Amino acid sequence: MKRKKFIAWALTTVCTALMLAGCSASESQNQTADKSADASSDHPVITMNAPYRNMSTFVDKVKEKYPEINLEIIPYNGQNTSTYMLDMRKCGEMPDIYFITYYTPGRFDDEADFLDLSSYDFTGEYVQSRLREVTLNSGIYMLPMGYNALGITYNKTLLDENGWELPDSFKELEELAPKVEEAGYTLCLDQLQYPGFGFQFLCNIADTGFLSTIDGQKWQEAFLKGEVNVSDTPDIVENIKLLDKWRDLGMLNGNGTPDNDTDTKAEMIKGNTLFLIGNSNDLSSESGAEDEFRLMPYLSEDGDQNVFVLNVSRYVGLNKKLGEEGNEQKLEDALHVMEVLSTVDGMESLEPSQVNSRLLPLKDAKVGEDSYYADVLDELNSGHTASFIYTGWENAIVPIGETMLDYIKGNAEVEDVIKAFDDNQHLITEDTMDTCTTVTEMLDMDTCAKLVGICFAKAVNADAALISTNPWRYDKDAYEMNREGVSGALFPMGVSDQEIVSIIPTGWTNNIQTVTLTGKRIKELIESGYERSDNSVSFPYVLVSKEGMEFEDDTVYTIVICGASDEVKEEGNIQDTGVLGLDAAKAYLSQFKTLSPKDIVWE
Repeated sequence: MKRKKFIAWALTTVCTALMLAGCSASESQNQTADKSADASSDHPVITMNAPYRNMSTFVDKVKEKYPEINLEIIPYNGQNTSTYMLDMRKCGEMPDIYFITYYTPGRFDDEADFLDLSSYDFTGEYVQSRLREVTLNSGIYMLPMGYNALGITYNKTLLDENGWELPDSFKELEELAPKVEEAGYTLCLDQLQYPGFGFQFLCNIADTGFLSTIDGQKWQEAFLKGEVNVSDTPDIVENIKLLDKWRDLGMLNGNGTPDNDTDTKAEMIKGNTLFLIGNSNDLSSESGAEDEFRLMPYLSEDGDQNVFVLNVSRYVGLNKKLGEEGNEQKLEDALHVMEVLSTVDGMESLEPSQVNSRLLPLKDAKVGEDSYYADVLDELNSGHTASFIYTGWENAIVPIGETMLDYIKGNAEVEDVIKAFDDNQHLITEDTMDTCTTVTEMLDMDTCAKLVGICFAKAVNADAALISTNPWRYDKDAYEMNREGVSGALFPMGVSDQEIVSIIPTGWTNNIQTVTLTGKRIKELIESGYERSDNSVSFPYVLVSKEGMEFEDDTVYTIVICGASDEVKEEGNIQDTGVLGLDAAKAYLSQFKTLSPKDIVWE
């Protein structure tokens, strides 16, 4: 069954206290810190979605300059940020200050959705080259945040110690590869955790040839309209066949940990590998990193079309409703927030751990000598770049990316990759996605946690489930919020794989895990919540079980768990069930033609 593609979103809420039967947490957990919105304030609440690891430092900076501002953070730390943020807009559920991961001016009705920011003083703080990229009919409706250049990470220490020269072309890379292997080192590791990475690696390599040329860009536009395909375009076929040279050389391989990019990076840090291909590959601030790592471009055959791929991390705009009569104070406060955001300190506070691995679009921004980009800044400024390919391709990225990951691992051929483009072109031109059910009434975060608990527990025959959630928590010293729990909600719309992954903690590739705990211990965890490592605050659990089930203190139960501390993992002897979370959710949801909160019952 196919329906119009939408991705679910709802504003997340704190857990309600339904002891043991549904969602439960102690009183202290339900009280967010004093940095959150204050309903008793004279200033109206301003909502701001937060597709960042931790917004606490930014909130401090806003409060420091404008203590009267009443800012409510709506967190999202789930597994499908890009489509989740985009479809918040499609569903008409945008907050006052709205972030999104990808933006093409004019693709949607920007003038109807956002205020024009071109006349405000804070917009003047941005460099003109970045503003030109977001200008539409002389208006500016979204501003860019930090951006990075995607390329190939290399171990400079390893390169220098062995007296090797950094290759400037694919030919030189072919000459270097046997020297690396003869010295006993691994040539390259690839980060393969997400299907989107496979799609991007393909595009990045193709950008060293036809794809990034003027004719290649025209071909992309024609493909998205359904006017051409891959197999009937010799130039793009030959371009994609470049992949074989990269795989044969060993630059594309499954030598890392395919379902865990963190493990792959950890292997790279050991210092026995020269190159790393990935979308989040700056290792300069990683724990345990002793070697020096730098960035090089994707290499063309003769080096005359080497490219870095520029990727803006987030864009931000103001909901046009702020300009409506009666919202004057909200607009004034929102503009003050944008003022703080449009400073170096404000922008860096969004991702403090990535200060040296991001470039800022601000006039006052500086690039330090220890920056990840210090050695390649001249190349970036001279235009040796290609644009990150995403907008317009959303519906086809996963199936093409999955085929590409199979190709990288040696389980498919380049002809299969070409076929994947043509076979999935209709997903773009028809703007459709396969759906397993249709939500008819919004399922909020806690209801989604209950849904996840039911389908996971049933899939592995567990007695119950403990599913953590991700309400806003002020925790300035934490690296990130709760990525192991449910973060988000489902809106009334068709539910495809994209919607499912946006709420399930296991994402695209991870399996369901279980622990064995006594009833007494389960009750204690309901009270304490998920005490995430390095976080000073805890996150509420939703306990999901059959209707009417009671937990005896001394009885041992097998429990599905999403969000477990090291202590709980050890005492509960955590087990990987081998059951993919996505498969379990799809199988369960496919039983329902339609789905509403009243259907979320374990009988």
